[in-house]
Amino acid sequence: MPLNRQYIIGVDGGGTRTRAVIGTKNGEVLAFVEGAGTNMKSTPPDVVRQEILKILAQLLQKAGLTKSDVSMIFLCVAGGDRYVDIARWEKWVDTIFSGTTCKVKITNDAVAALTSGTFTQEGLVVIAGTGSIVYAVEKNHHVSRVGGWGHLLGDEGSGYYIGQEALRAIAQQYDVLGSNGDVFADTILEQLAISDPTEIITLIYEHPQPRVCIASIARTVLRLAEQNNERAKDIIEKAVIYLVQLIQTMLKKEPQVSNFPIVICGGLFGNLYFVQCFQEKLQQATIHNRLILPEVPPVIGAFINGLFCEGIQMTEALQRTIKETWMSINEK
Repeated sequence: MPLNRQYIIGVDGGGTRTRAVIGTKNGEVLAFVEGAGTNMKSTPPDVVRQEILKILAQLLQKAGLTKSDVSMIFLCVAGGDRYVDIARWEKWVDTIFSGTTCKVKITNDAVAALTSGTFTQEGLVVIAGTGSIVYAVEKNHHVSRVGGWGHLLGDEGSGYYIGQEALRAIAQQYDVLGSNGDVFADTILEQLAISDPTEIITLIYEHPQPRVCIASIARTVLRLAEQNNERAKDIIEKAVIYLVQLIQTMLKKEPQVSNFPIVICGGLFGNLYFVQCFQEKLQQATIHNRLILPEVPPVIGAFINGLFCEGIQMTEALQRTIKETWMSINEK
């Protein structure tokens, strides 16, 4: 294969942000860009289309490459396992890479998260970010999912769930006590840059990205829980219990994955208090699978899947190159 056809693009598109990397078939990660969320169930499809086209163009420019240099694009995006959404993604990507022989693979963003922890295409992953899902992939490529129904129908245990529960608690307290708030309410209102609970309605219902806005409150709830605020601790505990219930459902549905290690991924698992609470509830549920907190982000998992699609086998040397070059460009 000519040298100008040795580059692979990996994309991880979630509800809050989208990341893309480009690298060589030797595992060298060359460039990285980040943009807005690309979940079509919370962002208008035309906005998503413009964002992904912008991200891919920026990535090629940053790497000093052209579309003809790319042999594989592996996109792991929210909704990437639904046929109607796959068709739209393929059409959009083709507008940039038309006239080339570049291959395109589109799948769910949970696949990127899984591979970022295992460096394989097999395992069990729990994602708790803006949304939530449990995803299992076996060696025979059989895929199973639990959750991932979006903020209107599900997303229990997610950042959105935590933020929504916090706002509900504030609203219910206001109905009883009026404007006489407490540390919990005052801290969250301060984060939202409002002074009165009645302003929540205008803020949320007129916000261009209400799902993202609500999910952002989770950080403050976690901080309050770390400070031993009882209301915050209760919300976090309920969120974690929901995640454990998703895992239990998966293990009943697919008992053959019961011994798989569990990759934990998403913004909430970046918080030590949340992880410890999650571990405690797993033990109470007698789930003793080994937990993996990935050393690299899901976008690198997408890139690795692109390598696999090109027939490249994972080795210790390749894994080391990927980690080292990612750390190198991420520190710049």
